Amino acid sequence: MNAFREMKEEIIDFFNSNLALKIFKWITVVLFPFYLTIVTNYLSFGTSDQMYALITANTGSFVYGLLLVCLVYLFFIAIVPKLAMASFLTALICMILSLVDFFKFSILKEHFLPWDIYLAQNASSFTEFLGSIVIPQGVWEILCGTLFYCILLYFMAPSIPMKWKFRAPISPIFLIGLCLFVTNDTVHQIYTPVFGITIGQSTKQSELYGEHGFLTAFALNFGSLNMGQPQNYSKGYIQHAFEKYLPQENSGETFQNPDIVVVLSEAYWDPTVLNGVSFSADPLENFRKIAETNPSGKMISPTFGGGTVRPEFEILTGMSTSALPPGNIPYQQYLKGEIFSFPRTYKNLGYDAIGIHTYQKTFYDRNKAYPLMGFDDFLGEYDLNVEHHWNSGPYITDETIAEEIIYQLEQPHDVGTFVMAITMENHSMYHDKYDEQDRVIKVTGENLTPQQVLTLENYAAGVRNSDLALKSIYDYIMSREKPTVVLWYGDHLPTLGDDFDPYTSTNTITSSTAAQWTEDEKYTMFSTPYLIFTNYNTGKEYLANDEECISPYLLPALMADYIDAPESIQTNFLLDLYRTCPVMSKYYNLFSPDKNQSKRDEMQKLHELMTYDMLIGKNYISEVK
Repeated sequence: MNAFREMKEEIIDFFNSNLALKIFKWITVVLFPFYLTIVTNYLSFGTSDQMYALITANTGSFVYGLLLVCLVYLFFIAIVPKLAMASFLTALICMILSLVDFFKFSILKEHFLPWDIYLAQNASSFTEFLGSIVIPQGVWEILCGTLFYCILLYFMAPSIPMKWKFRAPISPIFLIGLCLFVTNDTVHQIYTPVFGITIGQSTKQSELYGEHGFLTAFALNFGSLNMGQPQNYSKGYIQHAFEKYLPQENSGETFQNPDIVVVLSEAYWDPTVLNGVSFSADPLENFRKIAETNPSGKMISPTFGGGTVRPEFEILTGMSTSALPPGNIPYQQYLKGEIFSFPRTYKNLGYDAIGIHTYQKTFYDRNKAYPLMGFDDFLGEYDLNVEHHWNSGPYITDETIAEEIIYQLEQPHDVGTFVMAITMENHSMYHDKYDEQDRVIKVTGENLTPQQVLTLENYAAGVRNSDLALKSIYDYIMSREKPTVVLWYGDHLPTLGDDFDPYTSTNTITSSTAAQWTEDEKYTMFSTPYLIFTNYNTGKEYLANDEECISPYLLPALMADYIDAPESIQTNFLLDLYRTCPVMSKYYNLFSPDKNQSKRDEMQKLHELMTYDMLIGKNYISEVK
């Protein structure tokens, strides 16, 4: 220990031995924020070309990010006497944020957003995914380089002599300045023109991060944490806009109080659409058989590879997550009190309502959100009433959730029950998920690497098991006397590799950049199958046809119409929205073709208005008469 202290003192004396070395020492200190700004953005970009473009073509955005790092650095300098420790703390924050962005983008192809901080309580759940990520050598070099820089500053031991009576009033100034720069919209509007930054010029996060860099884009997103109040929002306007959707007094005359089951099947998708890829058996064999005699179609998910909560929220509430900031987590950001939901409408008819998930029930704060949507209970993996079934994969099997659904339907209910089930078995990562004995479907393809073949076989095994769970539910439903309706749907496509492989390597899509996808490719990358079946004659025709693509928030209204459930303003509006434009996804600029654009725009604004009113506003729609 004494030898280490002596070595440090010798290094300190060396850098203080002459003026040139002293200048070098302080240049090293001053350049530290500049270094952190470069490496933090580089970790997000992953390429030197984008980093060069940020510095040369979007210099203002780079300088803004540098300013943010400087404010953090100065704050720590003000409160920590040792400058080396202030440097280490600043580097730690920058590296953690940029690494989270790197890992999230590697897994989900989505950047780290401010509201993702809400998921910090579930951070341990993500560790199982990290083992599948190959960390590039460049990332290790940056981490080692940053550590070396901090060690160098430690041995140089620069210090700024300042008494606490000066530090105490100065440190809050830097912290307040940082908060104002990041979170205050008024301050945003003042300084962003100076840096040549246009707020809100892109609703696509990939473009925002690609143009402005991680630091600036992350900070700018703080300004969009909340959904802005729509134009014309008032009680009178809501009354005028939605009074024509008031329910008819005689609606629901043939409604038979069926039990209602909604199953969100994790990453349930048809992999046989991949060009030039062959499967030894059909992973969706049972889905196709059931769909031959029952309503089915394609749902356009609002997300890819993750973000299950968004299509889940849309189907439970009929609201649009496209009206909310990109990458939103509705349960954690907006649910502060009871809101409208379709389960609640059935509760008002005397139904029981229960949610089931074969994973942590605290994820996305579902355990808090579901009661606010009218559910009597929400069961997580440790609350199930049936035996857990496992295979060589890391998650509870879908066989388990099928048995839990059957168990809940077998319980006595005065009128009926609404069951919302969220599966987990087919969740990523797929690179090495199952042992060989569980990979019963073999995959071949000329353009596939051995790893891609293995990944697809793992995915096919998971989706096949989900399909078998669907068959178990179907067989049970068709054998019972109590009228029952089931909605089964996939929440999003799976992430099967880096840079949208094997979608790109099989030429299913032509670009690894989502912004360059054609309209047909967008439909390919966001379409998941859905299916509705009953064990009784509802007396009505299902409105959508099998080839039609629809947005998820329309499914509960279409199902309600199919079973002749009593009308509501929300159901009637959504059915009108379906007739106007079945697909509206402004994130991806994806809309149903050959529709009246002016009518479509009008209905889209009304849907966003309804979403704001029921989720954030004053719920005026409940007072329409």
